[in-house]
Amino acid sequence: MKSALNIGLATAVLATAAAFGSSTADAGGLFNRDRSSGRNLDFGYSAPRAAAGPCYFRADIGASVSRDPTATWPVNSFTRTYNGPDRATSTSFVDSGFTFVGEDVDGETLDNSFFGDIGVGCGQGSSGFRAEAVFSVRGEKKFDGEPENFTITEVFTPPVGDPPVPFEDPMHFNLRSYTMMLNVYRDLGKWGSFVPYVGVGVGVAYHQIDEVYFTDNPFLTNRIEGNNDISFAWSLMAGFGYQITDRAVLDVGYRYIDMGKAKSGRADNGGFVNPAVKLDDIAAHEFKFGVRYHFGGGTPVHHVPMK
Repeated sequence: MKSALNIGLATAVLATAAAFGSSTADAGGLFNRDRSSGRNLDFGYSAPRAAAGPCYFRADIGASVSRDPTATWPVNSFTRTYNGPDRATSTSFVDSGFTFVGEDVDGETLDNSFFGDIGVGCGQGSSGFRAEAVFSVRGEKKFDGEPENFTITEVFTPPVGDPPVPFEDPMHFNLRSYTMMLNVYRDLGKWGSFVPYVGVGVGVAYHQIDEVYFTDNPFLTNRIEGNNDISFAWSLMAGFGYQITDRAVLDVGYRYIDMGKAKSGRADNGGFVNPAVKLDDIAAHEFKFGVRYHFGGGTPVHHVPMK
């Protein structure tokens, strides 16, 4: 279902681009149109103008719609023995009799956020390949999930045991992700001023997980330390460029990006060591618009009046 959605979105972008133009694509480059033979009503002559170069800077902004990730955190049920007749007056306790319950986290959700791209690339025109390197920053996203329920059997001295009670322990933390990608595109020809494209990208993702904390559980008041991780990332893109000046192209696109995995630290602020919270399949559907500005190729020559 998710694969079908990705293919459908990419197809929709390409169909939109094609609908704006004529039925026949112009295979010429987007920036090398011939201006050497035009007539001008004001001056009578239009001098040749230098085409913009094949390389460009780019900048984009957009929305990153998170896909629900996969999270794991091992949970055990156990017996807690206090050295007093109740929890309030006991000065210490010992945990024993651990029984593994499970590690799957249910109901995982990751917030949406904005993102921004900057990069540089070079290409062959409106019908050919181009490549670019792009750095992306995404806004902070909050993660929520529900680890497996566990039970604690409490034993006091003198031994008066309470029946085991299952505890829910909703988990929360914030995630920030940065990517550095090498993208390769195939421009599919020019329909008027529109040039649709498809592309793929590979690179690395840098993830920052803040402290992990739990709610609704009196036994999980400590916070597990955060962590920074680097992971492999890949992406699929589709969209179109629209020429707005000789050197500037408006770029509207869709990107599916998989940013790999990340994990928390293990120590908590109470001095205990915990299993790490592991996050996998960090991915998003991203919708962007921005500008590619081509440089090089000489300075355009202004119109010269006839004598």
